Amino acid sequence: MEEICCKFNLVIDFDSTFIKTEALDELAKIALEHDPNKEQKAREIEAITNKGMLGEISFPASLQSRLELFSVKQKHIDKLIVDIKENITKSFLDNKDFFKENNKNLYVISGGFLDYILPIVQDFGILPKNVLANKFIFENDKVVGVDSECFLAQDGGKTKAVEALKLKNITVVGDGWTDYEIRRNGGAEKFIAFSENVSRQKVVDVADIECFNFSEVIENLKKK
Repeated sequence: MEEICCKFNLVIDFDSTFIKTEALDELAKIALEHDPNKEQKAREIEAITNKGMLGEISFPASLQSRLELFSVKQKHIDKLIVDIKENITKSFLDNKDFFKENNKNLYVISGGFLDYILPIVQDFGILPKNVLANKFIFENDKVVGVDSECFLAQDGGKTKAVEALKLKNITVVGDGWTDYEIRRNGGAEKFIAFSENVSRQKVVDVADIECFNFSEVIENLKKK
């Protein structure tokens, strides 16, 4: 693979970017499988997710509201991992060599959870220390909360997480408002709206550039 001539650090979103779906929504469907109100709750969860992705509600509010609608056990997370391994974004799979060759400069920062993100991204050679995400709190195999001390559980969490890394030459790629916030708040030089899986016009409108697959992201990095 052709090397990128300029030094870069790439911050990548997970849901609807690295994978085709919103993992927490998929986890809810698994956990609600036998709930008589599963369809109504699934619609509510999806609506809350969309509001959060468009910046209409804060991420902490979005996360809390969704988790209140279903109960998670370890077996649900285990099934989710199997499912999302079948839903990795095609252009990410096509460029797996790029990830392995540039893993020191690649970061996955997500409002999702390490429990299911790490097993996916480690297959691409991404270093565990370069994966920043929320953490479930378990009690007797059941999720009873979220680690509120984690930056990603807080308002402006992605910006705080990036600032703590103290990196330079940062490009952010993602599909949501919280990804753009990193750029808006001065934490990155460029924000790429990633539209292979979903295109949110409000997010595209504030992006420096829109890319429709990860090969386009790589080409854009070469131009820095």
